[in-house]
Amino acid sequence: MLAGVSTAFEGVHLRRSVSAACATLAAGLGLAAGLGALGAHAGDRASGKEFRLLELEGRTVRWTAPAEGLPATITYAFLTEPKDFPDARNCDSMLPPEAALNHSRIDLTAFREETRAAFALWQEAANVVFKEVPVVEAGILIGADAKDRGRAFTNVALKAGSERGVGSIRQSLICLNPNQPWKIGFDGNLDVYDLRFTMAHEIGHAIGLDHPSPQGQLMSFRYVEDGRTLTAGDVAGVHALYGRKGTRQPAPIPPADASGSAALSSPVRDQGPPRERTFGLGERERSAEAR
Repeated sequence: MLAGVSTAFEGVHLRRSVSAACATLAAGLGLAAGLGALGAHAGDRASGKEFRLLELEGRTVRWTAPAEGLPATITYAFLTEPKDFPDARNCDSMLPPEAALNHSRIDLTAFREETRAAFALWQEAANVVFKEVPVVEAGILIGADAKDRGRAFTNVALKAGSERGVGSIRQSLICLNPNQPWKIGFDGNLDVYDLRFTMAHEIGHAIGLDHPSPQGQLMSFRYVEDGRTLTAGDVAGVHALYGRKGTRQPAPIPPADASGSAALSSPVRDQGPPRERTFGLGERERSAEAR
């Protein structure tokens, strides 16, 4: 769901953000435009352990590992009131998640359970802990998009400076389109996305993973209903960022590919088969503005 990158300079303080957007795209049409840049930092495709790390300004990004060693603890919360994030490229205006759920008659308790299950997938796979906290303390904020766009979005903002050449995530925002239908579980209808699958995919972006391929991994950008668990590539990717369970320090991350990433810039739809849908890519942009 990677949508783009924006960089803003405010005085001498540098604000960095990378956004990940999941739009409703159909399989096949226009994929070549997005696949040309998917090779950097990918795992072994032949082995099925294919992954891609999220890059911003030539650096991979992750939540900072504590000085005393892993596991890293990443906090999250569900919004309880409307909130604006003027510096965000996506999810810049958010509502409580109920705004996205009411349309599909899904109650908040069920959504919270599905989201916790999505977090558990990543926590069980790597040396990372997710903890629900009050909104004011949370690193990842979850809600509905106040704007009718795409399907689901993730915005990742970085701290100034770096951790040994790796960008440190300051905050991630996950928002769902309130005008799209949602469901819990798979039923073969690929026009309506399963919440656990969607949230697991968005959480992957929120912790530093990108789309590696059209399909084959949970982090791939095509929506299919083949399974609601992580694949070998997803696990390899999160291990690269946060290490295996029991390790004290994550493995060093290689320097990011400076060539950047090209991708699809607007939703497209293929009327023919196959009927899979995709998590949409967006055009990576860079802009600087003085205020």
